Amino acid sequence: MRKSQLVTDRELEIMKILWARGRASVREVQDDLNQFAGPVAYSTVQTLLNIMEDKKGLVRHVVEGRTFIYIPKKTSERTIRELTQRFVDRVFDGALDRVMVALLDSKPSTPGELSRLREMIEQAETQAQNGESDQAPGDLANS
Repeated sequence: MRKSQLVTDRELEIMKILWARGRASVREVQDDLNQFAGPVAYSTVQTLLNIMEDKKGLVRHVVEGRTFIYIPKKTSERTIRELTQRFVDRVFDGALDRVMVALLDSKPSTPGELSRLREMIEQAETQAQNGESDQAPGDLANS
């Protein structure tokens, strides 16, 4: 199994397109990028998708006629969880309290957002006290 590498901003844009569409050709990805993220050449999109498949294991392809159709290998939730975990470990040495302080300092929060954060923290405390560890932290918002 290949080691996951960091995802670039452009690769993340492509992943978002694939998650939204479910599957897409190089041309469809290029059209969406040109519409939402600025101009990009067909050959650039093709190269990025090849790297995302061969070196990073983010996508796979099927051939329909003469067209390569790219499909994400992981759900957005799983990918975001893995990217977040790696970011927290690399930047904050795994310290969640430091992450939260940095997030709260980075932009103003609404009262509603702070209320939801308090609820999520309370749920996490309850689960920790009950020894429940099978629910991913991001799943708390959906409880």
